[in-house]
Amino acid sequence: MSMFTNIVLVANYSLVGMNIRAIGRNDKPTLVFARQGHLDGSCCIYSLMMMLIIHGLLEREDLTDLRRGEENSFVDAIQRTFLYNLKGFCVGGDSFAEISEKLNKCSHSNLSDYLTLNPDTEKTVSRRELHKKIRSVLYERFPVLLAYRKKNGEGHAVVAIGYYMDGPKEMRLLCLDPSQPLNYLSFWNNIIKLDFMSRDNENLTDYNCYYGNDIIVDEILTINWREYPFSS
Repeated sequence: MSMFTNIVLVANYSLVGMNIRAIGRNDKPTLVFARQGHLDGSCCIYSLMMMLIIHGLLEREDLTDLRRGEENSFVDAIQRTFLYNLKGFCVGGDSFAEISEKLNKCSHSNLSDYLTLNPDTEKTVSRRELHKKIRSVLYERFPVLLAYRKKNGEGHAVVAIGYYMDGPKEMRLLCLDPSQPLNYLSFWNNIIKLDFMSRDNENLTDYNCYYGNDIIVDEILTINWREYPFSS
């Protein structure tokens, strides 16, 4: 049996025509993928917006039309907090802790949460706990915002939209990567391999299959679906 029969994908995610779409906040299909360069800014904010669209909390037009903020208070807060005049995504180096705090303020709820391997933060977890959380959220068919670090210290953010297990030792995360094109008829454009055997929070034994380099997934942000729909 092919391993691809065991793929788990997020629920609100489908190929319509030749583009990936989700059902947005107005219960209509809306574009999901945004590549850096389409709208200027940071990979983290791009990935965050894609995740919010997959959750049905935003539509693509909410990121490009100021008038949408006049109609919905959450959209208005997102525009004011994360976008700049809707010419593009804001450039920023916010941690997931800071982004989670901002999202919760935008929604007036505990909409988001984060976990990190950083020992100096409030929600520090072990690598095993981080892996367990990633798998449990994806198993429930919700996306996960991931941050990883390379050997040179550079970081990047992507959205995990599915996974499959490659034996008991490895989990392969199917990701939307805003730094790369998404080919027509494709559901993902990068795969991150998680090393389930590593217990060292500094060991770069995860792997970016697209770039072909060793990494460590060290931070995640998730949406608490029980907190929405919240008041608009």
